[in-house]
Amino acid sequence: MDARDDGRADGPVPDGPVPDGPVPDGPVPDGPVHDDPVPGDPAPSHDRDALIVLLRAGGSVFAEDEYEVLREHAERVGPDGRGDAEEILELLVDRRVHGERIEHIVEHAQFAELRVQVDFGVFVPRSRTVLLASLVADRLRELRDERGAAAAPPRLLDFGCGTGAIAALAIHRVPGIEAVAVDSDRFAVACAERNLPGARVVLAGSALALATGEAGAAGQGRISASAPFDVIAANLPYVPTSQLQLLPHGILESEPRTALDGGHDGLDPLGEHALALGALLRDGGMLITEIAPHQAELGTEILELAGFRGIEVRSDEALDATVLLGWR
Repeated sequence: MDARDDGRADGPVPDGPVPDGPVPDGPVPDGPVHDDPVPGDPAPSHDRDALIVLLRAGGSVFAEDEYEVLREHAERVGPDGRGDAEEILELLVDRRVHGERIEHIVEHAQFAELRVQVDFGVFVPRSRTVLLASLVADRLRELRDERGAAAAPPRLLDFGCGTGAIAALAIHRVPGIEAVAVDSDRFAVACAERNLPGARVVLAGSALALATGEAGAAGQGRISASAPFDVIAANLPYVPTSQLQLLPHGILESEPRTALDGGHDGLDPLGEHALALGALLRDGGMLITEIAPHQAELGTEILELAGFRGIEVRSDEALDATVLLGWR
């Protein structure tokens, strides 16, 4: 992400039991909230207007919509013994007013057509990252179709996976691939394990640890974490350290700094990992990473120095997204 982030990411979805792994939930337009009240829902309490005023005063641009999502969540968790729904709702609104991301409050987020679980303290997948994830899925589908059903499945490395949303979308759109998801944060790894029941999830701080077999692993041990990959998605932080203070209130308080801080120019993590990531790609493999538009020239130089070729810049104005693709 970069300092353009509006602090709202993909927006919440109605709360409900989250099964192991993401479940298709239908595409949801970008924005902080995407749900209309369902006819027949219980009427809002007499405090509705007061709570909406609080949300708006706390900086919510879509206060009415956020109120409905928080109300639905409160009504669903109330029967679980957590307390009275109206009291829970007041607590949820208070958390939102104090800057907590709404995805953390309702414990999941929408990512393209998937709903992914999001634990507090784990980086929330951004809507702009759907461009990167879609290009990853497209390439894996091409490889699967070219090789045929009898060949070994295409392999994906989701490096810096957070919730595992990128790998989850690839597995959903291209069944049968092998996916390895890696993060240096143990809370992210625990969250990704629940979103990626069919993948191998690895706790590691570097690509070199994968290559040398030093990484700790969970999940599907039959999937190699060090064999060459066809596609590597490196969703690395790219906010310059000097711009972290420009992020909306609540981002730094609820997401790990390691998932946000890109160092001096925003591309320190790419420079640190590019060479080792290239070594994990098979010949003809693709690396894709998300950047800010003004970082394209420097990002290209970093990938060229690491031995990548055919480097391309892809953008999507609707998603406000820019990525770099490099080939091994």
